[in-house]
Formats: sequence, C-alpha cells, structure tokens
Amino acid sequence: MYTDRINQDIIYQSFTSPYISILLGQRRVGKTTLVKQYSQLHNLYSQTWVFLNMDNRNERLRIEKTELKALIQEQAQHLIGKGTKIWVAIDEAQKCPALFDQIKLLYDTFKDQNAIKFILTGSGFLTLHQLSAESLAGRIELHYLREFNLQENMALKYQKQLPEGSLLDLACEQDNLEKLAAYIESRAPLRPLAEESLTEQLIWGGMPEMLLTTENNARHSYLGNYLQTYLEKDIRAITTINDLNLYQKLLDITAEQTGSVRQDAEIIEALGCSRDTLKKYRGFLTATLVYREIYPFINRSLKRIVKSPKGYLLNNGLISYLTGITDLSILIKTGLIGHRFENWFLKELLVWLDRSPKRSEIYYWRTSGGIEVDFIVEKKPAVFPFEVTYSSQIQAKKVKNLRIFLQEEPRAKIGFYIYRGDFYYDNQARICFIPAWAVS
Repeated sequence: MYTDRINQDIIYQSFTSPYISILLGQRRVGKTTLVKQYSQLHNLYSQTWVFLNMDNRNERLRIEKTELKALIQEQAQHLIGKGTKIWVAIDEAQKCPALFDQIKLLYDTFKDQNAIKFILTGSGFLTLHQLSAESLAGRIELHYLREFNLQENMALKYQKQLPEGSLLDLACEQDNLEKLAAYIESRAPLRPLAEESLTEQLIWGGMPEMLLTTENNARHSYLGNYLQTYLEKDIRAITTINDLNLYQKLLDITAEQTGSVRQDAEIIEALGCSRDTLKKYRGFLTATLVYREIYPFINRSLKRIVKSPKGYLLNNGLISYLTGITDLSILIKTGLIGHRFENWFLKELLVWLDRSPKRSEIYYWRTSGGIEVDFIVEKKPAVFPFEVTYSSQIQAKKVKNLRIFLQEEPRAKIGFYIYRGDFYYDNQARICFIPAWAVS
C-alpha cells in the first residue's frame, strides 16, 4: 500500500509543469514508487506513460545508439505529437550521459505542442546534475526525495495521516507561537508512537523497507545488501574510482565521525592516501547523496570562527551497520547518541527546506573558544539557530550558546532548542523549546 510523502504535492505539481522534472534522492527512498503512484492516479485521464530504466543494459545501449525516440514510440504505440501526450519516466538517468542531448532535442522540438513530458529520477548528482545543467539549462525543475522523516515513518507504520501544516514553519514565524503550542497539543495523543518512531530512526534510519520490518537480522541483511548494491552499481561504475577498498574505508571513517568537525590530516593518515584522493573520493560520497557537509556560519566574529566543515553520513541505518552499534543503551552510554540525534534532525531540516522555492542554507556555528550552535538555517533575510540534544532536560550551557548567538547575530530573532522534553517558550531569552517527537 502506498504511503503519502510529506512533500509529494510540490513534486506532483512539478509533474504537471511544461518543464523537465528531475527527482533526486538516495537509492531506495521511494522515487520510482512516487512516480508510479502519480501515473496510476492520472490513468483516469487516459495519459500515455512510458517507463525506462538506465539500470537496464539493453535500454541504455539503445539510447547510446541515439534510439531514445524509437524506444518511446514503441511503448507509446503512437508517434510523438500525433496522439495523446506522452509522459516519459526514466529511472537512474545519471547512468546514461547520451540521454541528455536526446531529451533536449525532443523537448525543444515538441514543447510548443505540449506533446511530451519527461520525468527523470536519479540516485546522485553525478552526471545527472552536471549534464542537466549543461544540456538542459532553463528547461528543468529539480526536486529531492529524502528517506522517510518522522511523520512519514508514523504514516507508514501506523497508518497515521500526515499532519496539515508544518511545525517548523510555525516555529519560524514568531507571531505564530500560540498556534505552534496548539499544534503540538493537538498531536499529544500521538506522542508515544512518535517517540517510538524517533528511536527507530536514530538506529535504523528512514528507508521504507527498514521501517516495515521489526526483525533486526533482516535489517542487518538489508543494509548489507544496500551497501553492496551502492558500491557495485553506483561506485564501481565511476571510472576514476580505482580503489574500491579505500572508498569503503572512507565510508567507515565517515560513519564513525558523523557530526564531528572534519579532521583531514587524521583521515589521510588512516587511509594512507593523498589529500587529492581524499578530496575526490569524498566528492563522490556527496555526489551520490549519501554524505553532506555543513559549513561554518560566518558572521561579524570572523576571526573567532572554526572554519572546517562538519560531515554527516546521512542515513543512521548505514551508520549502525558500518559501526556495528545498534543498541540504544550503548549509544547513550558512549555519548554517540548525540550525533545520531543531530543526523536525524538534519534530515528533518532538509525535508522542511525542500518545500520552499526560496534559497536556503544550513550551517553550524562554533567559535575558537568552544561556543557552538548545532545548526544555523539561513532563509534570507532571516537566520534561525537550532540547538539539538537527545536529553529530556534543558541544559544551561546549550541555552547559553543560543543566547550568545542571538546577541551576536541581529538577523536571528528567535532560537530553537530541540530536545525530548516539553514545549516551552522563554520570552526573555527568545528561545523556543520544542519536543523532538512533534517535529515535522
């Protein structure tokens, strides 16, 4: 049974536009499922759909022989522009560079007739993003689909309807704090299920197949197969990756250091590679959407800022598999739970920001004196600081860090403290304390 995605209306709206729609996301987050659900919903209107997959070698080889148009017409059973509009969905489009010039030609030829619509999905920036920028500039709409967030997790497992509105939207509108309190109160009956889902996300991440099983051995097996598929299908295909073992070691180190400030000298020594190789391989981690770097926020205190980025392997399930730590009590005892909690909240921020057409960035803030705020979201002209902690108690040091940032950054009107406690707003400090279970 299909589960609605929290950002699907925005993505569906793109599917109705005259432009080429590109949907990016990690493997197995549900991109193809979402597109096929859309196609089923619109079969009522007798749309003609063509589905291609660049993991299919025969289809890829034919496109490399410039036979995209012929492939489409074989499935559509009528000539482009001579019948019903054709909707062409192409999975793993980044795997066939020859695809883009042919799409461009067909798009430009038939755009005035509204005869063909392309929807491309991909599990990475690699090639897809570069070629779409070069060949399809001015013709595309780019969207992301992330792994399931907390609210989608609940909808999938407990058949709970996705909430109307967004807690983070309400939180960032200072005049809506009363509405925010009412929103959280209205969802209080769901708190036990939400907290259970949150714990699941901290250990196993948000891949839909992972959420649909409760058997840990099956989860380990799935993650092992997922990693093997990623390495064999996505990474081995990259011709400039000449040491797959080194790449996997980098994955292991990235999992262990998720949420920490990057220490390149230590990583180079551990891997026994050059700085250029590290930079190249880390670039492929980013390009395949499994890794994200968060750079420091630069304000007036430029000389006091730590300048290295923090790195995040984005899926908590992969971190569990690569580090071997899947026990909540061990994570808590070792203090590693904090980084898992940050990683989960980073995903929530990304899903939230995906909804807005406005440009936004995520940073962190740390001075050379050790004052730190976990995430700074810049949605110009506003800036929103978020301190994130797994604790259910309000910690004075973290509150102090938020207050210092609010004092130093005039664009920040309110700060947020995400934790496992109750909702509370400190008017004097301008800090809103938000229970993690209610985040959406």
